[in-house]
Amino acid sequence: MSYVKLVFWYTAPMEVMQSKSVQLVVLDVDGVLTDGESSPFDLELFQQLAALNERSRLGEPVPAVTVCTGRPQAYVEAVLQALHASVPGVFEGGAGLYVPEGRRIFPHPDITDRSIMRTVRRILEEEVDRDASIYLQPGKDFTVSVFPRGKATPEGLKERVVGLLGERAGELELLYSASCLNILPRGIHKGKGIEFLSSWTGIPLSSMLAVGDSEVDIPMFQKAGYRACPSNATPEVKALSDYVSGKKTSEGLRDILNRFSVY
Repeated sequence: MSYVKLVFWYTAPMEVMQSKSVQLVVLDVDGVLTDGESSPFDLELFQQLAALNERSRLGEPVPAVTVCTGRPQAYVEAVLQALHASVPGVFEGGAGLYVPEGRRIFPHPDITDRSIMRTVRRILEEEVDRDASIYLQPGKDFTVSVFPRGKATPEGLKERVVGLLGERAGELELLYSASCLNILPRGIHKGKGIEFLSSWTGIPLSSMLAVGDSEVDIPMFQKAGYRACPSNATPEVKALSDYVSGKKTSEGLRDILNRFSVY
């Protein structure tokens, strides 16, 4: 396969930082690119990021932008279209890679048996039929995300899900995002997702700037060369960040991109 490698040489303005090479900006979606489920897009920001991707595609020495999110493939496809992205995006929390060229979809190579996730989905769908306080996010092929309704909280879901799944829970990853509980095959997470992205594009992990806000982003932060987060990030994510913006979500992302001289 052929791929145009995108390179950006960056000299940091902060005294505490040395010269850096950021070749790719990898964004979480909910809590970073948007305010979360059902929140409107910051269309001006999308235009700025799309312009950056266009410049990168034309060979200018600027980084490209893509996403690494728990959202389903179809959502990632739409976001990448809006961002004019040619670099693949990671969907379902690292479980899959969507390649815009040819609209190709690839499961993570570590997912060799999809039967357990089919069983998990069946068990949880039966629970949803009995109890309307939870629902499953539609459109996912390789993972399952459980959302609370009404007064239920994401934090209260884990014990309940473990009880429903029994011994099977030991074969899975159960990770919280800001709004749900994500259930993935054992060993699959956003860190694995950007490793897959790196192997596909040839862009080193050390040259990726990851921006996230919640627990599910920690494995991505542990792999990426540079890490930043908006002010709404959890304390654990802030502790791993090279830079913590004083602004929330999309305004925080603008601040981060300026801080790293991405524009």
